[in-house]
Amino acid sequence: MKLFLKNHAVLIFLFLFQGGFVFFYYWFAGMQTFTHLFYILGVQLLALALYLSYKWYEEHRVYQWIGSDQKDTEIPFLGTSEFCSELYEKHMELSRLHHRKIHDMESKLEDRVTYMNQWVHQVKTPLSVINLIIQEEDEPVFKQIKKEVQQIEYGLETLLYSSRLDLFERDFKIEAVSLDELLNSLIQRYKRYFIQHRVYPNKQVPAEDAVIYSDRKWLRFSIGQVITNAVKYSSGRSERIDLTIFRKGERIILEIKDYGIGIPSQDVKRVFEPYYTGENGRRFQESTGIGLYLVKEIAEKLNHDVSIDSEEGKETTVQFSFLTKM
Repeated sequence: MKLFLKNHAVLIFLFLFQGGFVFFYYWFAGMQTFTHLFYILGVQLLALALYLSYKWYEEHRVYQWIGSDQKDTEIPFLGTSEFCSELYEKHMELSRLHHRKIHDMESKLEDRVTYMNQWVHQVKTPLSVINLIIQEEDEPVFKQIKKEVQQIEYGLETLLYSSRLDLFERDFKIEAVSLDELLNSLIQRYKRYFIQHRVYPNKQVPAEDAVIYSDRKWLRFSIGQVITNAVKYSSGRSERIDLTIFRKGERIILEIKDYGIGIPSQDVKRVFEPYYTGENGRRFQESTGIGLYLVKEIAEKLNHDVSIDSEEGKETTVQFSFLTKM
């Protein structure tokens, strides 16, 4: 109602001004009988009230809709007046245009992700061939080639998951996942990486199997990102990283702790920001600032919590927190 009165404020003012003008005009013209003057003024006010009542009856749904807290894009029936009908048709036209643009953007995004997937798999093929050729070679130059090929493989994996993130809702499956089995598979996958950096995992798990509900593929990638970071920033300073699973109330915690260079205090709060590399990123040129950003995004989409705590020059701890029930 307040918006309705604001919208018709000029009309109401003109009616009142006209009524006052007519009242004083006849008063100064000699018609000083209050009965007639108030009759004229009353008729004008009644006409104004009837007009406003009619407009409110026709358009009140519009003002109620504008003043509501409706979050979706659907527009309800607004009334039968010509203004309401035109407003409804215009909104529907814009809505159709909006949905068409969204569909076009989604199609382009899908095409880009498909192309990226195909490209990554095409690149992986010659890398696999290179690994087969040099796997039996022990000379230093071949060891360096293996290391570089491995870095390319990890980079391609990050690129692949980064491209798929925008279509996450179409590419995930929630199921029961054993954290112990998941860690074992990751330790096996990064076995060569541990040996190259001379940093080895120290796994501590409870007696009972810690089962959570998540997407195995996305979670495996996220934890793998944290493990490779822990190894990379521990190399030359420590020979172990701790992988610990424990319960905390209704949640299961996976803690990954390294004893490497740590993170400067001013950078800790920003490590999950996209492309933020911080002081360590400037010291280690391999840092891209995308890994932990993907970890945070994936955790939020899977309804998990992830946090990081660090003491520069001493240690860094990353915790994944999982619900035990769906």
